[in-house]
Amino acid sequence: MEWRTRWHITIRWDRADNSPAGVTVVEHAVDSPAELRHLVQAARADPHVVAFPYRRVCELVGDEPDECHNGHGYAGGSATTAVRGWWPCRCGGHLVLRCRVCADVRVEPGVGADCDPR
Repeated sequence: MEWRTRWHITIRWDRADNSPAGVTVVEHAVDSPAELRHLVQAARADPHVVAFPYRRVCELVGDEPDECHNGHGYAGGSATTAVRGWWPCRCGGHLVLRCRVCADVRVEPGVGADCDPR
């Protein structure tokens, strides 16, 4: 698992018939500042666009581990499902999974040198 930065932009038109999509609101999620810049420039150039707020979003992506470091599976009932927790951190945070069988702890994404889990 790892953190990915994306930008969400909502483009609003004054009337649906002035929008290329035929609606007054269109939402986009883009993966790069260049893609965001392209959408913002297009929105600024359209005289019928009344607003285009955007925000940066960090998303945790990737497959969640399905077993502890000792090979005990997390699937099944309450006796084997991992105890889930969350550590806030300047990187965005860490998913903490504790095995119910052996008490092994997994931290995803791994704690890096620039992390400060609290």
